[in-house]
Amino acid sequence: MSSTEDQPNRYEQPLPAERELLSERRRRRWHWRRLLRGRVRPLLAAGLAGMLLGVGGMAWQAQAGPFAPDEVCWGALSRDDLTATFREPENVKAVEAPVLHGGRSMDGPTGSCQLTNSDGDGWALTARVHRLDDRAGDDGTWADEFLSARLTPLGGGLLGMASDNRAWLAVPDGCLGRPGDFDGPTVVDIAQGSWISDMEPPTKERDWMARTVVKLVNKVSADLGCSGTIADPVEHLPKAARYTRTEKPDALCGIKGLTLGKKRKPDHYPMITDGHGPVRTCDRNITGSQPKQRLMTVEDPRLAEIFTRMTLDEGDRVRSAVGYGGIGPNLGVFRARCQAGETVFLVQANDGGMSADLRTLFPRYVEAEAARLGCGPLKLKLPQPGGSR
Repeated sequence: MSSTEDQPNRYEQPLPAERELLSERRRRRWHWRRLLRGRVRPLLAAGLAGMLLGVGGMAWQAQAGPFAPDEVCWGALSRDDLTATFREPENVKAVEAPVLHGGRSMDGPTGSCQLTNSDGDGWALTARVHRLDDRAGDDGTWADEFLSARLTPLGGGLLGMASDNRAWLAVPDGCLGRPGDFDGPTVVDIAQGSWISDMEPPTKERDWMARTVVKLVNKVSADLGCSGTIADPVEHLPKAARYTRTEKPDALCGIKGLTLGKKRKPDHYPMITDGHGPVRTCDRNITGSQPKQRLMTVEDPRLAEIFTRMTLDEGDRVRSAVGYGGIGPNLGVFRARCQAGETVFLVQANDGGMSADLRTLFPRYVEAEAARLGCGPLKLKLPQPGGSR
């Protein structure tokens, strides 16, 4: 707001004649109290109050400045929680959409929170609450990012994973109930920066992401009226994902008997999910925007549901007495019922050179993984390329 110090006071009364000479010899002194004389006082006071309330309201909505709360992301994270990641946690800006649920959300609880540095350098962390759904593309983009081999399962019966720049955790079944058929679980996920990297994720950053997503789920669950809390999982996590440099030609991705034939050794070491969890992913040749080849087994039935549409619609039909699936030029996917429930096997080629190996690798991978999980023996009948559905 510009100052009125250099402007004449249009509410001032004319000076008496005997003081005019004095006024010419001496500069008039201005004081802010003159503005509050007479009838203008209540008007100006009301205007000033309104201005302050308006500015304060905008600052609170954006959660920045002197009105910024000590907790962000639905009140789950304190400013101290941000010190490990943000340079100036006290100045971090938060933009939030409250978690809607019940009659206000037809697709389960939904909400979002974005944290950014105050200096506008583009670094941001985004947290979301949403129900996984293949109709929303969660079997594609979400799975690419959040089921990557770079993520470590949280263990302890938790349906969730974490890396240095991605983490997710399902809201416990005891809170919202177990998802129905064709419905995925409701999750809280957090993302920072690009998800793909050929670097091994640092353990310290991975641990912070794991701890943070647990705090978010605990707060969301409490706001939904659920009791109980999830303990900090970091103490029981294995080391962050590493490249597997001991892979054998006849045990691709660490699976005994899985080979491309003639004991041909792949050109790159794979990164494989470390620890038992909802998925086991093997990513090969991690360069560019995504791994050039992925072999993934989705072992948790709740998570397998988000691949239902894919197993029904992908490519030409793959036949079996114990499941169903499809194969296309760059993707093979199969669903079967194993001891733990519905399980999905997926082989994806994102590179033309590796696409040539898809038809050889896909049936062998499904059969080997089915045997490992106790749902074999399983023999797949692949259609001819371009065959009927």
